[in-house]
Amino acid sequence: MKLKLITIVFLIATGILSAQSDENMNTYQKIVKQTDEIYDNLVKIRRDLHMNPEISKQEKRTSKIVAEYLKGLGLEVKINIGGNGVVGILKGGKKGRKIAWRADMDAIKTDEPDPVTFIKSKNVGIRHICGHDVHTTIGLGIATILSQQKEDLEGTVYFIFQPAEETFTGAKDMIKDGLFDIIKPDEIYGLHIGPETSGMINFKANELFAYQRTLEVKFKPSANENELENFMTNILKGYARNPLKGSPWDIINNISDPKIGITSKETIYKDYFFLDGTKLYKDQGTTFFSASFFETNIENTHSIPLEIKKQILNSKFRDSFISIRYSRAYATPINDPELTNIAKQTISSFYNEEMFKPLYGQVPYSGEDFIFYQQKVPGIFFFLGGSNTEKGINSMPHSPNFAVDEKTIKYGVQCFASLIFERTSNK
Repeated sequence: MKLKLITIVFLIATGILSAQSDENMNTYQKIVKQTDEIYDNLVKIRRDLHMNPEISKQEKRTSKIVAEYLKGLGLEVKINIGGNGVVGILKGGKKGRKIAWRADMDAIKTDEPDPVTFIKSKNVGIRHICGHDVHTTIGLGIATILSQQKEDLEGTVYFIFQPAEETFTGAKDMIKDGLFDIIKPDEIYGLHIGPETSGMINFKANELFAYQRTLEVKFKPSANENELENFMTNILKGYARNPLKGSPWDIINNISDPKIGITSKETIYKDYFFLDGTKLYKDQGTTFFSASFFETNIENTHSIPLEIKKQILNSKFRDSFISIRYSRAYATPINDPELTNIAKQTISSFYNEEMFKPLYGQVPYSGEDFIFYQQKVPGIFFFLGGSNTEKGINSMPHSPNFAVDEKTIKYGVQCFASLIFERTSNK
């Protein structure tokens, strides 16, 4: 797959680029060529990060590698922001907009064996099973390419390398530690590896994920716990809007299905409530009922606890009821609609259109803390496919056999370096 070289006439006619497009087209060609030149080195970096994964809040080695790399490019570098966070600041040779790019760095604990034998983790029980090693590498690649365009770059680019995404604390920690006192972006962008074909870019305005919630209901000790558990489970099942009648993790396997998958206008992922699991347990003499679910409608997540409380108070368990609350609530990125449309037009002007697909539903997954940046600055969070069926590579994050086609690094750098370059020059 290559960046498309579209004629200047077409670009001007469609309004995507101005009459200075000849210069910009040369820049895009440079980006493709320069990415090819640094690709082997980026693969080495990715493999090193993969072999030396670090869990949330312990990303010291990764943070040091990132900081030293950015300094080597001549960027201004800030370290230890919100823990192990790193920020690189690239000031262009001309005035323009300020654009931020975010990449996360942490790995997770898992005992699942790594399917890629030549880059196995050296840290027992820890693995990059979510692709953050690839995210970090793509971020460094974009920084490399744009630093090579510094004299022509209009504006400033901020590279945010974030710790602790897996615990949903990293973005908050960096913001609390003064991130937006250090940088003043007009827009922010980021990506996550997804299960689509390597190089495939997916995007969507507004909510990207479903809202995942864990409901906790507290009761006094009950004489008939089985009856209580069945009662509560049946209440939750009453909310189900589940087209395939399967569990979320069965259903997510259909996410790429051309007929019902999330890139189809007929997708089943537009409106649903998936019950992810329930359990009853005791702690210090108190009985707890816990249920996790995915819901596409944020208003429903507000009303469900109140409605369930009413049903409990009208049942035989009313005298045992103590409280109801959400014990866990994952955030979901909410992409700015105007920026999403602009990014679609911009990327479509130079990237293979067959590899750029919109999403028509919300992903039944556990969200992303990128939203906390978006609450401060308008931005877009993309999915970048990393699968290769011919090679048996499946890039579904957190799946036991998770792996990434490394050519995805090249595609990510080429596309998003080009997008950022274009956005900095947009007045």
